Amino acid sequence: MAFLVEHPKTVREYETVYILKADVLDEEREKVSNRMKGIVEKLDGSILIQEEWGKRKLAYQIQKNSYGVYCYLRYLGYNDMVAEIERNLRILEPVIKYMTVKLGDDVDVEKAKEAAAKQGSCAPKDTADYSNVEIDDDDLDELVDED
Repeated sequence: MAFLVEHPKTVREYETVYILKADVLDEEREKVSNRMKGIVEKLDGSILIQEEWGKRKLAYQIQKNSYGVYCYLRYLGYNDMVAEIERNLRILEPVIKYMTVKLGDDVDVEKAKEAAAKQGSCAPKDTADYSNVEIDDDDLDELVDED
């Protein structure tokens, strides 16, 4: 009779960047943010950094959107956590794009938390402010026709 051997899980460090539609309401942003935080906590992970980078111009149109609200999440967890986070991002209506990157294997939890606290903001250095940009479908049609 074979016995099941339980292998110790390896704590890994991940970062996920997801983009919300530009016209998303503040309540919906909070909902998505709280849902991501809840998933990490439910699966015995810990959040290192959770930031909202604000509204930015997209490099190319995604689902007919030229602007999006970028959100950043850096966390410690196990490989099953990434699958659950990405599954939720896939089904949430305000999310138009997401990407997860594994930063390191077998991470010391305390050292990672200290390093994240010292690091501060992870937002890209962009001085343009797109928060008051109005998106008009007619303007988008003109841009597409010019190309």
